[in-house]
Amino acid sequence: MIDDTTAPEAAPGPDAGLEEDGLFPGDAGTLAEPVRTVLVQLLKRRYVSAAQHPQSWRVLVENQRSLRSRLNDVFLDLVVNHDYQVAYKQQAASPTGDRFPTLLFDQPWSREETVLLICLRRLARSRSAAGDTEVFVDRAELIDEVGHFRPLSSTNQARDEQQAALGVDSLLRQEVLLRTGTENRYRVSPILEVLLPVDVVQRLVAELTAHNSTHPAPVEENA
Repeated sequence: MIDDTTAPEAAPGPDAGLEEDGLFPGDAGTLAEPVRTVLVQLLKRRYVSAAQHPQSWRVLVENQRSLRSRLNDVFLDLVVNHDYQVAYKQQAASPTGDRFPTLLFDQPWSREETVLLICLRRLARSRSAAGDTEVFVDRAELIDEVGHFRPLSSTNQARDEQQAALGVDSLLRQEVLLRTGTENRYRVSPILEVLLPVDVVQRLVAELTAHNSTHPAPVEENA
């Protein structure tokens, strides 16, 4: 007599569906968890730096090839600047000039952000030439700096100061300015020099001049 009773399936064990050495069920990834964490940081943040993220920086330097490969898969490139010890992603450029699909949200700087960036770069270069290894600025100092380049036609000082404060807050979110232990006192990130090479400074000055033709733009000396 043939017993055609189907044997009950065994209940799945705790590792069912989990690939060997996987981090979660069905994990087909090949990167170790610390490298994946740095990849997420690169995608979410403007940059990773040795000063701000020492452990992530070490992992990044040791795994540049793997991280660059993953970013390349989504048309991004990895830029690592060892002089300033910062790394960031940027849109990959097609040799044909065609635009690749992009994950990046490319929003132009506001007038206030543009003034702040140019002034911060000028300040950083000046203090670096004087031997300072770190540059610190106060919030009130930055807001006043933007006010120096207020259009002559502007008569609403309160509104302009509010816009300048929003510009400072934006640079804080993007970690161009870094908070310190003192309220309203910030440290200028080394990413500033990487973000603003000479050609970018010249473009920002031109944009600022076009936006505010009634008042001279801040001059970048010895760019």
